Amino acid sequence: MPGISTRHLVRRELAEQGYSLLRAQEIDIDDDLRESWLSLSIDFADLPPDEYLPGDGKYRFRRYGRFRFAPGSGELKPLPHVDYFQSADINRVTGGTIRKFAPMLEGTFGNAFLRELIRFDFDQFPLSLEERESVWEVQAHLIRVTASAEEQGYPTPEGIHRDGAEYVSVHLAERLNARGGDVSIYDNDKRLLASFRLEDVMDCYLFHDASLWHQASPISPIDKLHQATRSILTFDYHLRSDC
Repeated sequence: MPGISTRHLVRRELAEQGYSLLRAQEIDIDDDLRESWLSLSIDFADLPPDEYLPGDGKYRFRRYGRFRFAPGSGELKPLPHVDYFQSADINRVTGGTIRKFAPMLEGTFGNAFLRELIRFDFDQFPLSLEERESVWEVQAHLIRVTASAEEQGYPTPEGIHRDGAEYVSVHLAERLNARGGDVSIYDNDKRLLASFRLEDVMDCYLFHDASLWHQASPISPIDKLHQATRSILTFDYHLRSDC
């Protein structure tokens, strides 16, 4: 039995509209994996700063790593760390720039919850049999955004953008003292399709990045005497023949 499951018709929604919003209470996680999640969540407190923010912003922190994923066997093999790149046509702020993000920690690569979540998300995608038997590269990103009374935090400083993957999943890992952070999904002509807010830990959305655009609004503190925090765990799924 899978360690993570849902009765929500995610695959149908992805096939019909290109995105699906899945709330935490709709996801069943076994007890052993919940322990692994608690271990993983500690990593968000020690993320290095993102050095590529416009205006020398100091509000975003991140690590990322890559896996070779063989869906047929479920094998997830860590890949060597490389610099991160998006083209300027999908990211108008940092696209075209080679970004040197800190690598994901060795223990994170081996975290049972993270590995099972990658498999769970993949299983929701409306793929052909050939695609399900192909090799994929999965990029995993741990991202924390903070805000204060003096500086808002921008989850997506690039605004409306694509990640450059086939499918993407975004899971809320932490939300403290924060207002805002509303997610908006757009069609290929950048017409708004939906807006929603991830409120509870493990609220998530999955979408076909190759045909949709997305962004998240800035966050600010509810109590201006304390910092606001919004952290996400996100996976980019790339169909590969060379990894």
